Amino acid sequence: MSSILGTYARKNISFKEGKGTFLYTENGDKYLDWVAGIATNILGHCHPHVVKAIQDQSKKLIHVSNAFIIKEAESLAKRLTDNTFADKVFFCN
Repeated sequence: MSSILGTYARKNISFKEGKGTFLYTENGDKYLDWVAGIATNILGHCHPHVVKAIQDQSKKLIHVSNAFIIKEAESLAKRLTDNTFADKVFFCN
């Protein structure tokens, strides 16, 4: 029995790795990732540019609360408001 609180009706599948839009089990079964981490992984799995950006950022800061000013978040928010209908953005998990 799992010690993880059952907030979702989990499927009896476990994945070893992901590449692009696909997930792979220990047995090598291939699944198209339609869920994408419920919106947190929309760019796919292990894209080299994303991996590099994560590696570079991890050498600086892993996480800073939005209770503080985050230069990169300010820059991204400006790009989003300049190029969309929105006047403000809200970054969340």
